[in-house]
Amino acid sequence: MWPIPVLDHQFVSIDFSPEALVCSWMEISQNKSAPLVLRAYKRFSLQNLELEKLILFNPTIIRHSISSFLQEHNLSNAFVSFALQGPFLGEQFIAMPTSTPHVADFGSVHKARSLLWEYRYLYSNDQGQCIFYVYTIPRFIVLQYELLAITTQCNLINVMPRTMALLSAYKNIFGAAFRRSQLGLDMVRCNNNIEQLITIDSLNRMVNFAGTCNKSERIHYAAASGLFYSTKER
Repeated sequence: MWPIPVLDHQFVSIDFSPEALVCSWMEISQNKSAPLVLRAYKRFSLQNLELEKLILFNPTIIRHSISSFLQEHNLSNAFVSFALQGPFLGEQFIAMPTSTPHVADFGSVHKARSLLWEYRYLYSNDQGQCIFYVYTIPRFIVLQYELLAITTQCNLINVMPRTMALLSAYKNIFGAAFRRSQLGLDMVRCNNNIEQLITIDSLNRMVNFAGTCNKSERIHYAAASGLFYSTKER
């Protein structure tokens, strides 16, 4: 038998968007001031259509960027999650009469063999309707990222939209005090734009940045935190 390498309990998130590839290394913090600590963070600007509409037009450069981050911090055995943001990603908020719908209640989306899809119950509104976040992604897009993980030799455990990661980050900012009713009020106030709800101050309660915090990178920090917690919620 071939020896199986021991996997570390280290976690790396990679946030893909047309303008940048962002790598983050997070761990559970030993400092009680925040539950997570950001060990390393690097933003790779994408200016030559390396990644367009979520399609990897230059996987060699993307792979090299990811590999350089993993090698620089000795993270070859870390668990890795991908967050995706781009036009091929279908996202919508749907109102349902119940918080426990059947798959068929989501219409024809569950029959589309070319798509992968998932939903998450968020909150109930004043009319008694249950609001769900639903996303779809073409299977060929997911296959590209799976092949990227294979060629990069990283331990990919999760691929999800950035919005899903941000929803997880919002929930874990509040911890045991999280309430769907408050999420509902906040989402209505910002017209369901979850990015507006996560501030740098709220992130500071969840992540110890060890002096590396950059306010302009707020959404990427939040996505990394959400990806980390999403692996614990599965």
